[in-house]
Amino acid sequence: MFKQFLNQVDGSQVYLITSLAIFMVFFLLVTVLLLMMKKDKIKYMSELPLTEDPL
Repeated sequence: MFKQFLNQVDGSQVYLITSLAIFMVFFLLVTVLLLMMKKDKIKYMSELPLTEDPL
């Protein structure tokens, strides 16, 4: 399926496919990093706007 799609791509559509691929890689990377993040760090970062004492 993808081979047929890529064979029919014109020169200007290469940019569209490339930008979609970059977006998907970035989105998946951020999702994986968020799922691997420690729960303590997430709790700390969620409370940052509410704390008044500087680090």
